[in-house]
Amino acid sequence: MKEFIFMLSFLMYTFNTLMIYTGGGGDVSPAVSIQDETPSFAWEEQIDHIANNQQSPKEKAAAVEKLAKEYVPTTEELEEFKVYVLNEFLNLRYLDDSSNDKYMLSGIFQAIALEHHDLDLLRDFAKAFYHNTKNVYTGVTKPGSDSVLKYEEQMFESINAGY
Repeated sequence: MKEFIFMLSFLMYTFNTLMIYTGGGGDVSPAVSIQDETPSFAWEEQIDHIANNQQSPKEKAAAVEKLAKEYVPTTEELEEFKVYVLNEFLNLRYLDDSSNDKYMLSGIFQAIALEHHDLDLLRDFAKAFYHNTKNVYTGVTKPGSDSVLKYEEQMFESINAGY
């Protein structure tokens, strides 16, 4: 049954992505207006720097949260972030390598950027993705726990509600 739900969610995601890219979703606009189409800074370099320092995962996650909230993504980056977090979730990879600082921090960064700058429909998904990624990365919870499963259910509900 879970595989069926994953497949259905993936098909809905693919359909909606095609609608947006082909103009079928033309009435959809970002919740926050992005006027400067130049990224505010090279976020990947900042993530590398944070990932390679000697801080604890909690300190690294806090630094990335701050960084993501200050970042002003381009419209193109928001689309890339959206595709990335949805694909990582639907392919069940997003919690697989919790010891990989750069991977986990990148997921946290992109989810926060989406939560703060993108469509209302994706906001709930991004927030749940962020919570699971952060909580597993910092050791608060483990993949498969009740908390993780609850957030995953919220992500599926967000996908099935219209994204």
